[in-house]
Amino acid sequence: MNDHVIEEMAETIAKELHVDHNDVLHVLHRYWEDKIAPVWQVDDLLETALNIGKPITKQDAVDLLKDLFEGHDAELGITWTTLEVALQEYYLDWKRLPEDRYADVQGVFKVWRKGSPIAFLVGLFPDHIHGNLPKALALAKSLADQTPGTPILIGCEMRTSEDVDPWLSVTREVEGMQVEAECTP
Repeated sequence: MNDHVIEEMAETIAKELHVDHNDVLHVLHRYWEDKIAPVWQVDDLLETALNIGKPITKQDAVDLLKDLFEGHDAELGITWTTLEVALQEYYLDWKRLPEDRYADVQGVFKVWRKGSPIAFLVGLFPDHIHGNLPKALALAKSLADQTPGTPILIGCEMRTSEDVDPWLSVTREVEGMQVEAECTP
């Protein structure tokens, strides 16, 4: 077991049980001295999602990590590639996401008019990755108001590339604003 994981465990246990942190740390180190265990955290899955440009909520990442654990092949284990494959099969169910949870979606978003090379960036790696979706949607709606009938595209940027596929499309129609998921199956 990695020392930083044991430290996190000790800190949590000591805080919850109101006991001395060093005593808990000593017991945990003694327990783990003849054992090993790989530990995957939700942050690992969230980081992978950022790397591949996949918008995701923390709750969806928790659920996906639990599904990975329950369905993994013990002979093959869980790897970074396993996380990437699981995320390639994952799509944020945007239509079922309540508007008050839009800020929970992690990602850096690009907003652009269809056919235009100019894109606006909403968010920044590594520190401004939370709460960007409401801002991106507001910007897209504003751009859609300026050019009715022209789709305004929103994509989630990869940390390692500027190539972005559209994820949502916002269009100002005669009867109102239309927001559609572009990339869901």
